[in-house]
Formats: sequence, C-alpha cells, structure tokens
Amino acid sequence: MYLRLVQRLAIGAAVLLSQLCLQAGLIWPTPNSAFQNGQPIETFIQPTASGVPESGLFGCVRSGGTRFHEGLDLFPVDRDRRGEPTDAVYAVLSGRIVHVSKTAGHSSYGRYVVVEHDQQVPAFHTLYAHLASVGEGIIVGARVESGAKLGIMGRSASYSIPSTRAHLHFEMGFRLTNDFQGWYDRQKFGSKNRHGMWNGMNLVSINPLGFYESIRQGQVSNLYEYLKLIPAIARIRVQTTDVPDFVKAYPALVTRPYVGKQLVAWDIAFSQYGVPKEWTPRFAEEAIGGRLGDVKILTYSPTLLNQQGCRSVLNMSGTTPTISAGTLSTLKKLFGFK
Repeated sequence: MYLRLVQRLAIGAAVLLSQLCLQAGLIWPTPNSAFQNGQPIETFIQPTASGVPESGLFGCVRSGGTRFHEGLDLFPVDRDRRGEPTDAVYAVLSGRIVHVSKTAGHSSYGRYVVVEHDQQVPAFHTLYAHLASVGEGIIVGARVESGAKLGIMGRSASYSIPSTRAHLHFEMGFRLTNDFQGWYDRQKFGSKNRHGMWNGMNLVSINPLGFYESIRQGQVSNLYEYLKLIPAIARIRVQTTDVPDFVKAYPALVTRPYVGKQLVAWDIAFSQYGVPKEWTPRFAEEAIGGRLGDVKILTYSPTLLNQQGCRSVLNMSGTTPTISAGTLSTLKKLFGFK
C-alpha cells in the first residue's frame, strides 16, 4: 500500500511538472499553472500592499512608477492551517547551485537560492527568494535538473512580510563581476558582504515574464534570442585594453572575435533597465580615436528614455544626455574603475 502511494505521488509530480513545462525543459517556478493556461496576471502575481497586481511585476512598477522591482512576485496556491504557503519552488532549468543563503536576516531576499544555468548559451542565473526553507541536498556545487525542488515558498526577509503576502520572488539575469568584493570594500558600507558575488548589488536582471511570454508565443526559443529581441536604450563606449569578467563569463554576448587583436575599447549596448546585453570589441586598426579610460555615449533612444520612470541608463534632464549614477556604478563593477 505504501509503495502504491509513493508511486501515485511520483506520477502526480511528473504530471504536474509536465503541465508546468513550456519548452525545451523550461519550467514555471511554482505549481501554479495559471500562466501556462493563459490566465491574467491577477491569477499568479502577488501585489504589494497597494493591491495593484502590476506592482508584483518586473520594472518601474512601484511608488507610482518611480521605484524599480527586479523580478516577479508569485503567490502560492496552497497553504497550511496556519496560512503559510506549502508550494514547492522549482528550478526552471537544469544547472548548478552557486549560492544558498539560509539565514533570513542576512538579505532583503531572505532565504534564497541561486542556480546558474551553465549549459545555456549564454549562461545565466535564476534566483529564488523569500523561501520558508531550502530543500534537502540544495548546496553550493550540486547539480539540479529542470523541475528539481529547491525549497518551499515563504516570506523570509530582513524585513517583515505578512503571511497574506507570502510569495516567491523570482529573478533571471547575469552577474557583473567576479571581483564584487573589491567593489564592495571600496564603498565602505560598514557591513559584511555575506553573499560573495551573488549579492543582489552585483546582479542585473531581465524581465522574467517577458521572456516566458516570448517563449510561449513562439517568438524566441532561448534567452539569446530574447536578448536580441530587447531594444538597446543606449550604447556606451569604454576605452580599455581589458577583457572584463562579464565578457569571459558570457562570451555569447560578444559580437565578433577579439582574441589576437589589439583591443582598445568596448561598445556596449544596454537594455532599458541596464543589462549590458551586447558587446562589440573595437581594435587599434579601426582608429576610433579617444584615450584609454574615456567613457562616452555613442547612441541612445530618446523615446525609450523619456518613457523611463526609474532605473534609467542615461539622465535626460538637460539638453544633452549624461550617464546615470546607476550606470556609472555598473561600469565600475564591470571594469574595476575606482
């Protein structure tokens, strides 16, 4: 009888994961199948205290469009007698566990797990935050398959989240540098960096729902194609002979070979919310002018910039755009600028 029960549970789990699967192993991170069934965001997005569903989406969705939210907030479908979520949280693709934080008070993410999908092109990470608990065997270095249980949805954080708004905070993106600690130390925050290079300040994200929708609609089949679909809000040239960690980690984002060439600069295309999504190496033979250390804006989209309520790559307050403080911080992390 026990064996039959285990078999039924295993079959049920397999059926559930097949329902959550979108394409090529991509899984929705929670048991809620509303998105896959084409239902509206009200059926899976957890809003803030405002009650506005859009406040749980990615982008400039909070405080009247002036505050950025880095991921998706997904509410639970099952709760226990105390009203706490019991939903499992799944790895959306196969990959390697690169960070596990089990102490809720160590981050605004609370308990969180980061999985790097190192077999994708480009590689990217997914982040699962506010967990009530981390799953057994979920340790740094462990490999997980698509649909592996990472933990249980919850409301852990360094601040208070009421049980009525418990949720999974889900991100997809890239890390800026392997030497985040060096940048962190130079800021003199006065607190310890407990998360190494997987600290949220070292991560840049794409819109997870935009990616999933593009997959579902057949517009793209992978993240590389999705990044090509995202418009560049600005292109910035950084004159340097260095090859940043970001380029080494995500070589698929480089537009042409640079090994064996005399590198003098990088032309970087930034997405609307600051992801350095395309890198073009520039060479001495091209005689582009300028000096090492120069940083300049090459092109930009006034339309997109004027629509931006927060997290702007460039400032448009004057007649001539300038690089925003946030983008300068990103460049310092990417290139190790002091």
